[in-house]
Amino acid sequence: MSVTAEIISKTFGSYAALDKVSLHAPAGKLVALLGPSGSGKTTLLRIIAGLEKPDPGSGRILFDGEDVTDVAPGKRGVGFVFQHYALFRHMSVAENIAFGLKARPWRERPSKADIKARVEDLLRLVQLETFGARLPAQLSGGQRQRVALARALAVQPRVLLLDEPFGALDAKVRRDLRRWLRHFHAEAHLTTIFVTHDQEEALEIADEVVVMNQARVEQVGPPREIYDHPATPFVHRFLGNVNQVALPWAGIRPGVSVPTEGGIAFVRPHDIEILLPEGATPGIDDPNATGAPARITDIHAAGPVAKIAAKRDDGLGVLDIELPRPRLAILRLNEGDRIRLRVRPRANP
Repeated sequence: MSVTAEIISKTFGSYAALDKVSLHAPAGKLVALLGPSGSGKTTLLRIIAGLEKPDPGSGRILFDGEDVTDVAPGKRGVGFVFQHYALFRHMSVAENIAFGLKARPWRERPSKADIKARVEDLLRLVQLETFGARLPAQLSGGQRQRVALARALAVQPRVLLLDEPFGALDAKVRRDLRRWLRHFHAEAHLTTIFVTHDQEEALEIADEVVVMNQARVEQVGPPREIYDHPATPFVHRFLGNVNQVALPWAGIRPGVSVPTEGGIAFVRPHDIEILLPEGATPGIDDPNATGAPARITDIHAAGPVAKIAAKRDDGLGVLDIELPRPRLAILRLNEGDRIRLRVRPRANP
């Protein structure tokens, strides 16, 4: 089922949480709403769920083309997973998962046997088969998050919405759950929209990323397109580390895919090349070499990518540079070495 938001605005008093925001989540896709705190992403998710109303006359929410703007949350067929799980502490894991089914009007309520079978299926799905009798307090954070997901899936939603689903977990558990969610989605093909402020998370698991900032949408597209071809300086700054250099600068010219704003270019650390003239010895500054002169101030070589900080000779700050460890070994660089830098941006497709 596809989800469409058309020209949605939402104000709280004098504060504009959403300003004429539109998006389209294709059926069966995993879509990330990505942005800093206060960008409007959670408000948009809650409006899609029916937990908030858009400003009167501002727009519509459509499920497969059907207007659900005025449909009650319980009638939309949405499963919602809250950031902090919202599990009932006095209920067992199985009882939490079954809650939405048991709360249905008796004419729509499945039989006890059907509810039991559904709960058992979901426990297997979230890999908690032996945890049904436990209370939430007896589970880890990652396990509680999977219970919350199973509870949302119990009512067989048409759309799954997740608000910062991994925000309260430590880094390793987040990585494991991201991998699990991507695998689950590949099997279920359930239209899923999730909110996150974690760039790595959005780029790793989403089919499409919606980048939001200050109540508006900055860019929409597949993760690789968003990262490689940011539409605005904000997107370039927000998605990963970026250097800001005043134009003109080595290797940058009009017509290449480097976002600019007010005479400033935004350059990724891995798009900066360290140049040494042929036959030169590292540490010797050759005045005939091309590129902008700089001096290495720091080298951090732990991990597969070496991170280098280089102070520019023009006095306009320090640049962050990333290069593969084998390249670092070939160059035999050390702190204090003088080098020259050049940018070779990717040309527009």
